[in-house]
Amino acid sequence: PARVPLIINGKMDGAGIPVGWELEAFHNHHEITLEPLKDGQFAIRLVSEGNSFGLHKLVDVNLKEFPILSWRWKVDRLPPAGDIREKSKDDQAAQVYVVFPALIKLMSPTIGYLWDSNAPAGTVANGHAPMTPIKVIVLQSGKQRLGEWVQERRNVHEDYVQLFGKDSPPKVGRVAIWINTQHTKSSAEVTFADLQFLPAK
Repeated sequence: PARVPLIINGKMDGAGIPVGWELEAFHNHHEITLEPLKDGQFAIRLVSEGNSFGLHKLVDVNLKEFPILSWRWKVDRLPPAGDIREKSKDDQAAQVYVVFPALIKLMSPTIGYLWDSNAPAGTVANGHAPMTPIKVIVLQSGKQRLGEWVQERRNVHEDYVQLFGKDSPPKVGRVAIWINTQHTKSSAEVTFADLQFLPAK
């Protein structure tokens, strides 16, 4: 294949979860809707009101073949005090996580790409999970591009080597899109579309 798309097929199951995705919710309710795009595709919209939840999709991606993760996201509301640099303020409107499964699930190395409210773009930090080795990179920061579709493209292979200091990444087993506002007791809103793994060229 020329790419590995993370398909959003425009259908919801009986529990209100997009078909092909699985819900992970840690605080209270979740609000998920599907939004049609001009090209016949669909986007996933997440709204958080003082809670933390996300959707993940199981994948089997060899980064030697498909090192690039590409997606679009649009943030319409930010948690004003959110800041990855402080555990007590670790809320973001938009997060994309790439998970490399380990035998013990909690020990799976994970890379997170964030749209943070206050931490500057380019910030690299450790996640605040007590056991899981999470490294995060802030790609977008603040309100300047609110309401605008922003295209992202990351070489996950290179990010893994740089962040974890290992030459050969394992296969990607899961990708998650996430939103949370439970620490700052605020609200946020984001829409995700066109997630796919691509070859380097």
